[in-house]
Amino acid sequence: MSDRMINRELSWLDFNRRVLEEAQDPTVPLLERVKFLSIFSSNLDEFFMVRVADLKQRIWAGDQSAAADGLSPAQTLAAVSERVQSLVLEQHRTFLEDVQRGRNASRRRFLPVESFDR
Repeated sequence: MSDRMINRELSWLDFNRRVLEEAQDPTVPLLERVKFLSIFSSNLDEFFMVRVADLKQRIWAGDQSAAADGLSPAQTLAAVSERVQSLVLEQHRTFLEDVQRGRNASRRRFLPVESFDR
């Protein structure tokens, strides 16, 4: 990767990592942490629908040109895949170990959607 340019997709994932870090912060109230996990997931969904789809389309079209950061679409997709796998594992760990533990300690319950009145 170029020393001077930052990859747009990887930079965006760095931003979403900071959202995840808010969910991991024990000084943030429990419900806010759940909201940050939700925002992280929503952001990642949009990222795949827009940015990853564009990378795949460029690869499919045979685009092998390097961007300003020096990475081709295929290289960027590989780096994105590696980073996203790590982030999602961290998200799961955060929910299962931090949020669930905090919920149990506070005696709060998560209700299934089916239990809500419509």
